[in-house]
Amino acid sequence: MEANFIRVGLFWAIPNRDEGGWDFRVRQKSYPASAAKGLANAAGFIDYPYSHFDEWDDARHDTEPEDCYFYPRGRILYDVKHKKHRIFADECLELSDLDELIDFYDIRDVELCRDEHYVSIYTHKPRPTARPVLNYHILRGKDKIGENLIEVSYGGTKILVELGKALGGGEELSDLEKAVLREKYDAVIVSHYHADHAGLIGEKHDCPVYIGAGARRILEAMNEYRGVPLPENIRSYRNGRAYRVGKIWFIPYLCDHSAFDSYMLLFEAGGKRILYTGDFRFHGRKSSEALLARLPDKVDTLISEGTNLGSDKPCFSERDLEARAADLFTNTEKPVFILQSASNLDRLVSFYRAAKRCGRIFYEDLYTALLASAAGGKIPRPDVFPDVYAFTPRPVRGKRKDLFFEFEHKRGAAAIAKGRPFVMLVRPSMLGYLKKLADKTDLGGALLVYSMWSGYREHGDVKKFLEEARALGLEERTLHTSGHASAGDIERLKARVCADEYVTVHTDRGEET
Repeated sequence: MEANFIRVGLFWAIPNRDEGGWDFRVRQKSYPASAAKGLANAAGFIDYPYSHFDEWDDARHDTEPEDCYFYPRGRILYDVKHKKHRIFADECLELSDLDELIDFYDIRDVELCRDEHYVSIYTHKPRPTARPVLNYHILRGKDKIGENLIEVSYGGTKILVELGKALGGGEELSDLEKAVLREKYDAVIVSHYHADHAGLIGEKHDCPVYIGAGARRILEAMNEYRGVPLPENIRSYRNGRAYRVGKIWFIPYLCDHSAFDSYMLLFEAGGKRILYTGDFRFHGRKSSEALLARLPDKVDTLISEGTNLGSDKPCFSERDLEARAADLFTNTEKPVFILQSASNLDRLVSFYRAAKRCGRIFYEDLYTALLASAAGGKIPRPDVFPDVYAFTPRPVRGKRKDLFFEFEHKRGAAAIAKGRPFVMLVRPSMLGYLKKLADKTDLGGALLVYSMWSGYREHGDVKKFLEEARALGLEERTLHTSGHASAGDIERLKARVCADEYVTVHTDRGEET
C-alpha cells in the first residue's frame, strides 16, 4: 500500500554515547502523494524547498547545542520517475544506520547515495592501498566564508592546514574546533595571521605550527601588546623554500592579501601535488605575474578561496585606492580619520602614501605602530618615517607604557589638535579619544573614511562608533577594496596551474570540477 504523503528533508546524525548508533535531527517537508508529478523539479526529484545551507546555519544557532557542520549530514529526495526515495549522505553512514530515519519518513523504497559535500569528523579516511596517495579532507570551509580547516595526508603523515576561529563564534569552541585540537597531527601549517585562519594556534601545543616569518613577527607584536608570550612550538617558513613534514613536502609562495606575509601552500608527496591558495588577490601591491611565474605548471588538485565568487562588487587596486584617497584628502583642510583594520598593512601603506602626497602628518595608535614596526621594510611606522607619529587613545601603563615611550615620534591629543593637518587611524574602541579631540578642535566637516568589509557596519561596536562620529559632525566616506580574489583572478590561476581537480573553500558557493 502506497503512502498518502511524500516526505523529503535534511538531517544530521549525532552518535548515541549510551546505546550506540545514531540519533537524528531532521528538517522535513510533506507533500500529498497524489501531487507528486506536479512538484518534481527539472531533474525529476521532489527536493526540500529551502536553502540547505541556510537550514544548517539556523540549526547551528538554534536551541540545540549540536553543531551540524561537525556531525554527519545528508538530504532525502523523492525520485518521481522511479517512485523511490534517494538518501544522499556522509560516507560514514550505511543504510543499516538509517532505519530510524527511514521509519520517520515512512519510506517504502530507498537507495543510498553519496555526496562528498557532506563530510564530518566521522567521515571514513581513505582505505590503505599498496601505494600511499596524497589526500586532502576539508573539515570546514566548503560552504562557509572563512573558517577553513583542511587535512592533508600521505602514508602515515597527517597535516592540518589552518587553525582558525569560527567567525562570530565568540569565546566558546565548537565541537569541531575541540576535535582538531585533540587530534594528533605531525604539523599545523597556517597561510596567514587573520583570526579565522590562525586564531587557535596558541591552543595547539602538541606539534609544530608553521606560519610565515613576517607573519610570526606580527603575532609576536600582537602578543607582546597583550602581555602574552607566543608559544614556543610556533615556527616560521620562508617564501619559496621547500620544507619536509614526515613524508610530505610543502612549499610556501608569497601572495597578496589584506594580511601581511600571506602565502599559497603547495603540498607534494608520491608524485602528486595539491595547491592551496589560502586567501589571495591579484589587485594588491605585489606582482601577480611574479607569483604566477613561480607556481608549478601542473597540479593534481587546486583548492582555491572563493570569497568573491558570484559577487559583482568592484575589486580596484590598492594604487587606485591611494589615488582616490589623495583626491579626497586634498579637497578638505579638516582632519581625516580612517576606520580600518590595524593588521591590514597594505591599506596602511595606501593611506600613508595618500597623506604624504597631501603634506599631512600620519598618526598610528600604539597597537598599529607596533604591528607596522614588526613588519619592517617599507611599511610606514614612527621614527623610521619622519612624518609618522604614534599616539595612545587612552593612558598606558606598565609594558605598554614602555613600548610607547620607545618611539621618539609620539604626540598627545593637545599637540595633535594644534598641529598641521593630519590623517589618523582609528578603531571603534577609540570613541572616547575622538570625543577628547573634539573638545580641543572643531571636528565639524572632518572626514571619516570607512575602509572595511561593509558587513561590519551592523556590528554593535562599529555601528555605535559610526553613529557617534556623525553626531560629532564627521562626514563619512567609504573607500575600500576587497582583500580577496575576484572571479577573474581565480580563472587566471586555474589556467596557470592546469589542475585536474578544482575545489573552492572560504565561500558559500561550493564548486568542484
